[in-house]
Amino acid sequence: MQDDFRFWRLGLGSRLALSAGLFAVGAFLEVALFVPLGAAVAILGWSPLALRRATNKPDDQGLDGWRPVPMAEIDRLDDSLRESKKLKRKTSGTGALATFIAIGVGIMVIFFAKGEGRTDIAFYLLNALAFFVPAVFFGRVAVFTPFDIDKKMPCFRAILAEALPPDIAIAPYICFDKDARGAGIPQDLRVMYELKRPPADLVGIQVQASINNGPNGAVPYMYAVVLTKGKSGSSFKIAERAKVRGYEIEPGGDEEYGTVVIRQKTGGSGYETTPKECVRLREICMKLLEEMGTKA
Repeated sequence: MQDDFRFWRLGLGSRLALSAGLFAVGAFLEVALFVPLGAAVAILGWSPLALRRATNKPDDQGLDGWRPVPMAEIDRLDDSLRESKKLKRKTSGTGALATFIAIGVGIMVIFFAKGEGRTDIAFYLLNALAFFVPAVFFGRVAVFTPFDIDKKMPCFRAILAEALPPDIAIAPYICFDKDARGAGIPQDLRVMYELKRPPADLVGIQVQASINNGPNGAVPYMYAVVLTKGKSGSSFKIAERAKVRGYEIEPGGDEEYGTVVIRQKTGGSGYETTPKECVRLREICMKLLEEMGTKA
């Protein structure tokens, strides 16, 4: 429990005794000398009881790396995002509740002081302020949700819900960072659609997403990249000649690895791909793979 406190390495009994002593000294100084000085000492009495902020945010080390994962890993990642959102909703009201309680206690202080014959505003305000210290600074809960993955997940959830043709397989990938203990921290995700019997030059079609700044904030933009071995094979030629209404086809790469980007035109809603539009992109990928498969 010692690690839960912000300041000093003290046992719980010592902390309580130190806080009680500071509160007592503060009360004495208010009566005997100067109200603001006594209130300041009383507020200082909260410092031994100051708690650390609780958070589930991992301490990433900037060691990003992609690796293939089973589909169950994507499901676990999706579940963890849902749980984080539930926890955030549960804890969002704790700060307001603590402040409400502090206001109530402050009002009680004022009524008690009036009953004792104290009518000066400084006494009311400074003593009420002392009760706001734990409400404002103690034990805040910060729930962390990976921003990029959270934005992209609806796109991937939409395409992964679709059944695969019997001759096509899917390989999910997650980009992991590492925390200080070496545990993996998911940073990004993508999937690779592959033919089970591919032509010699085809690697697969990789579907990934980026984050665009739309008129109302950050939005996901999903696109596909056909990956081939070189640029002279049948798969590359089929992909670069593709004509799809509302989509840009952008050949690229080099003689070792060819690439053909398939992306929605960036106009109107093109800056954001809705789940429905993501399913449409997946259908385009399936048709291309089927056509490439006939050349195998």
